[in-house]
Amino acid sequence: MSDHQQGSQRAIKLTILGVLLALGVVVGLFVLTVDADFDSPNKSFADLGGDFTLQSADGAVSLSDFRGKVVVMYFGFLSCPEVCPNSMGVISAALNRLSEQELASTQAMLVSVDPARDSVDALADHARFYHPKVIGLTGSTEDIDQVTRQYGAYYNISDIEAQREDYGVEHSSRYYVIDQRGELIAAMRHSTTPNELYTQLSELLSQG
Repeated sequence: MSDHQQGSQRAIKLTILGVLLALGVVVGLFVLTVDADFDSPNKSFADLGGDFTLQSADGAVSLSDFRGKVVVMYFGFLSCPEVCPNSMGVISAALNRLSEQELASTQAMLVSVDPARDSVDALADHARFYHPKVIGLTGSTEDIDQVTRQYGAYYNISDIEAQREDYGVEHSSRYYVIDQRGELIAAMRHSTTPNELYTQLSELLSQG
């Protein structure tokens, strides 16, 4: 093999290696974003949670409206290409494993962190697509900021991104499980399976 051919092969191998490394960085950043701990360093888990009021297609909804029920809440947005649909699929699959009696004592919420684009009507349609027990909620930017701070969630829309109509929203991805007294019990990671979420809900329901 000539020196030229050997040089070409080395260049190809280096190019492939560079692409793989870049892909690894992208995947790593994706995992860190959706599954990282974004809780305020000044707050312990015991300090997170609490009542709030947001808007649904049927009017104002407060967490306290569901006192006596187990609630699972997710922060996302309708234009989310993959993370949010996958996470809502996990919630849907977990709810589908519950009995009718258990479902009657359960409520799921999708809270939009993109109030500028996600209307309450669009959120309602989107939520119903996944399960009748899911409601879509949103509010003003100030409202969303308050709730995300309360629960240690994270989202960000950069000024540069916001200039585009198809902007993305960087956000954490967790399942917030709230018990019958309105207290936050768990913030389950993005990697949670439907069975794990179902088990958490079922255990709380059995303590009803």
